[in-house]
Amino acid sequence: MKMLLIVFRDSLEEEIHGLLKELSVNAFTELHKVGGTGETGAAFHSFAWPGMNALVLTALPEDQADRVVEGLKGFRDQRTQQQHGVKIPLRVFVLPCLQVV
Repeated sequence: MKMLLIVFRDSLEEEIHGLLKELSVNAFTELHKVGGTGETGAAFHSFAWPGMNALVLTALPEDQADRVVEGLKGFRDQRTQQQHGVKIPLRVFVLPCLQVV
């Protein structure tokens, strides 16, 4: 199994949820109002850094995890192209996962 940790600006929530549904991700945990800073800027829900991030965790079999990662990469690439090369606030991390209970 693999654990996907998907971090994205909350303004992308609807699109990310739609993509996860399309990719048959039926179980996940989501955290809202996650602050942070990175390559696409800061998100701290303040005047200086408006917006917040959301974080999705989902444990998937390896083949499905690989498909989801490819789907998210495609989404990122399409949106980046639409924005004339400006990167969108979306990051995906993959961790090994062992369910013990």
